[in-house]
This record gives sequence, C-alpha cells and structure tokens, in this order.
Amino acid sequence: MRLPRSVRRGIGAALVGLAVVTVAGACGDKDKPGTPVAFMARTAEGAIPSAGTMDQARQLVEKRAQGLGLGKTTVTVDADMMTITVAGDDGTAARLLGKTGRVLVRPVLSTRIFQPAGVKPMPLKEIRQSTDPAVQAATLAGFDCRLPEPLQGGDDATLPFVTCANTGDAAYLLGPSVIDGREIADAKGGMDTRTARYGVNVTFTDAGSRQFAQYSVANIGKQFAFVVDSQVVSAPVIQSAVTGGQTQITGNFTKDTADNLGAALRFGALPAIFTPQG
Repeated sequence: MRLPRSVRRGIGAALVGLAVVTVAGACGDKDKPGTPVAFMARTAEGAIPSAGTMDQARQLVEKRAQGLGLGKTTVTVDADMMTITVAGDDGTAARLLGKTGRVLVRPVLSTRIFQPAGVKPMPLKEIRQSTDPAVQAATLAGFDCRLPEPLQGGDDATLPFVTCANTGDAAYLLGPSVIDGREIADAKGGMDTRTARYGVNVTFTDAGSRQFAQYSVANIGKQFAFVVDSQVVSAPVIQSAVTGGQTQITGNFTKDTADNLGAALRFGALPAIFTPQG
C-alpha cells in the first residue's frame, strides 16, 4: 500500500523530528571516553517517576543505542536522575537518546501564522488543553511560539491542544489524537528499488491500520498534524483514503538516517520526560 504523495511527505517530515542520531557526526571515535549527560525525570503531571518507570526508560535508551549502532553506551539511574554516556560522543548523541520521542496524529481544528509581538508567558497545560471553545480561541490568538516547549510529549492525547510548529512560524489548535506511535509494529530502513532512494518501511499494528484508514476515509480534504514531543512537525492534507497496514516513508534520507529512524520507531517513546541538566 502506498500513501498519497502529500501524506508521505508529511509523515517523513514528522518522523524526522524524532530523536534520530547520525552516528558519524556524533561519535567520531568510539575508543575515546564520552561526555556524560545527566537528565532529570518527571512524569507528565510533574511527579517523580517510580523506580520501575526509571528502569524501563534505561532499558529503552539502551535498546535505542544498540539499534542505532552507537557502540558502548552506559545508562545509569539514581532516583530521578538518568545519566547517558556514549563512547566517543561529545554529548550530542546522548542528548538525542534522552528525548521522549512521542508521536501523535491530531486533527487540525484551527491555525494562525505567528507574528512576534510582546513576549507572553506560557499558558498552563490545563489552559492549553481546555475543552471550552472561548478559552481555546483566546489561547491560540495569544500563544507565543518563541517560548520553549515545556511539555516535551507530556500533553494529554485525549484532549484538544494548543501548540506551535517546531519551526516557530505557526500556532495550532489540535483535536484529540487519532493514532500514536504505539501503533507502529515495525520500522526498518531500506531502499526503494524503483526510485533507488532510501526510506523507512513501516508496518502498523492491526489497530493502527484500522484507525488511520477510518480517519482518512472520513476526512479527505482536511488537514491533520504529526506532533512530535508536543510540537507540530508537519501538517499535511489528506488527499485520498489511506488503507492497508504497510507503507514506505520517503524523503531526503541517507542509508544511515533511514536506519536510525527505523530503530527509533521500533523502540518507541520514553515513559517519562527527561530534561538535560546543564
């Protein structure tokens, strides 16, 4: 099954926003000690994660590193702190490994071009996810896209959400999520023999295939957004129904970036928000 071109471009742009490491750039000499990067962990509600959650995160980071071929990677956990050290890395790869990597597909309900004015404070999560149309409209109108995104994947997928594009040039009012990265069963980099270009072969779960097919059939001509760690990375328009459970994500991939993206998608999002310290 092949997605319409506009949707494939949207998926490719969205998923490239995940924590994907280019090994050659980040880890030039795997024999040298790496620079450790410490992360403070919090749940989406701002609480300290349980020991079980921290251990799950440690295992996921180790799997990401192994899947990305980063060589010797050490991940240690101490209470609410996780430290990642990648051999030969200046900290770049470690910081990417600690990103949440949460992907949601949300309908676009409204949008506006962001034009800088006076700096405004970041609204609380409850305001950004209000179900009151008047609050939604006011929040969208006043949202400042120059501010860093504090939620980092901690938004509630079942509620509307006001956020910005990761480029900072547009603000969006989005509907509740219709599908998320947990519905990707497998993803691997590969070459399309017809075009001799690299891409990522994705297999959705049965539930994910049904969800996206039903959504696309009912929303032809409408815009939706790929949201990575609480920011919109692409907002394509559905040109035709998307059915079936497999597709290839195409874009400006090299072999390394296609392989790295496939590995990141296979292992999924971290179970808490990890903020680098220093």
